[in-house]
Order: sequence, then C-alpha cells, then structure tokens
Amino acid sequence: MSEPGNRRSLVLCTTAALAVLLAGCSSGSGDPEAGCAPPKPAPAAETALIPAGLSFERIGTVTHVENSGANVTMTAVSTKPLDELTVLIQDAVTAAGYRPAGMDNEGFEAEVFFTSGSVAAGQAVVRKGECEGQWTIDLVLIDPKTVPSSTAAR
Repeated sequence: MSEPGNRRSLVLCTTAALAVLLAGCSSGSGDPEAGCAPPKPAPAAETALIPAGLSFERIGTVTHVENSGANVTMTAVSTKPLDELTVLIQDAVTAAGYRPAGMDNEGFEAEVFFTSGSVAAGQAVVRKGECEGQWTIDLVLIDPKTVPSSTAAR
C-alpha cells in the first residue's frame, strides 16, 4: 500500500497537469474566442471562383469556395452580430449584380435570398459557428454566366 505522502503527491501532480492542459484551451482572458483558432482562409485558387464584384471583406473570412458549373458555393466565418451580418451579406451580393429577394432572421439562424432577373438565384444561410460568437455562412448562388440572357440581371 502506498504512503499518504505519495498519494498526496500523486493528487497534486495530477491536479497540476490538468491545470496546464486546461490552460491550453483558454487564454483565461474571458474572451469567448480565445480558445478558437482563427478561421483558415480559402486558397487563392478557390477565391478566384468568387463571382466578380462579390466581396466578403467587410463580412468575415471566406474558408471555402466551389464552382459546380451552375452554382458557386462559398463558406465563410464571421464574428459580426447576426442582424448586421444579414445586411452586409445582402449588400455584398447586391454589389455582385444580384437582387435581394427577402430575409428571414430568427435570432439564432438567418437566411438571405437573391434573384437574378426573374430567376431565384441563391441564398445565404447563417448559423451559429463552432466557437462562441462566431457565425458560419453558407452562400449558394447560381453562376451569373449560366442565367439565360432574357432573365439576366439588368
């Protein structure tokens, strides 16, 4: 059987190791994002697929872009408040030649809808991110080059 002093040492060592481990998960600053790594920006080859005129510079970090031929899909991460974020997304997509078609903001999730001419052209879905205070944005837009010329945005 071990001595009481050895047990106490084991408990103290375990407690100290646990404190060091937990300290690595948080800066202790009270900042909710302190334990989260910053989002990794999409590579230049992906960001080159973003439609002309569309910028998320004021919104957040674009983390993934894909072009399926008919659709452009973007994922981004932001720390802006949800109400501000929906307006910024609408402004950014409008600057790229799409038209706003409505918004649904439930406080914990939001959708922003777009048209191009008379065609439903896409939507942005904003949901709580993996880290406290972050929002994940999934934007899908039809590629403006695939819209028939009779319905293209003017």
